[in-house]
Amino acid sequence: MTMTRRLLASAVAVSALAAALPLRAAGQVPAEVRAKAAPVFAALAKIQLDPASAPGSRRLTFSEAEFNAYVACRLADESEAYVKSAEFKLLAKDRVEGHVAIDLGKAQTSGVLPQKQDLLFTAGFETREGKIRITMDKLFLGTQPISPAFVDIVIGVVSRLQGVEPTTLGDWYDLPAGVLRLETQPGKVVIIY
Repeated sequence: MTMTRRLLASAVAVSALAAALPLRAAGQVPAEVRAKAAPVFAALAKIQLDPASAPGSRRLTFSEAEFNAYVACRLADESEAYVKSAEFKLLAKDRVEGHVAIDLGKAQTSGVLPQKQDLLFTAGFETREGKIRITMDKLFLGTQPISPAFVDIVIGVVSRLQGVEPTTLGDWYDLPAGVLRLETQPGKVVIIY
């Protein structure tokens, strides 16, 4: 699965933490952002290398700022072609609000879709057994309300252009290795492993 599809789907509801691809060389992210993201990277690496002896018994909590810094670093590290930025407001009870800036590029859109798009949304998510699924409540393209089915269309178009199997927002996506579930509290994400 490409980073674009994962971030269009997973990042919509805190699953930017689901970005479990191996890291490449560091992208252009300010040092202070990398420093803020470092605890999340370290925790995910530790969880992957040293899983809990009693799965589901351990929890780590990270701030919204640390989480958003992690997202920024993942986008840069993966040299993401289409998702230019993503920022999330973490709410109670596995809820999130967010903004994802997308630039499909002229060659990709061919007039079918706007080249640059800002997706604003509110969503909930469900996690279990190392997977996450998103439930969209509201979705806006700029200030225009749109159906979540539109994002599935965008995912489908981009997937086909890239020659990969399309997915939908309602699909289940893998969390990072060793992470069983996620929970949100106002301004915080909790990793359960």
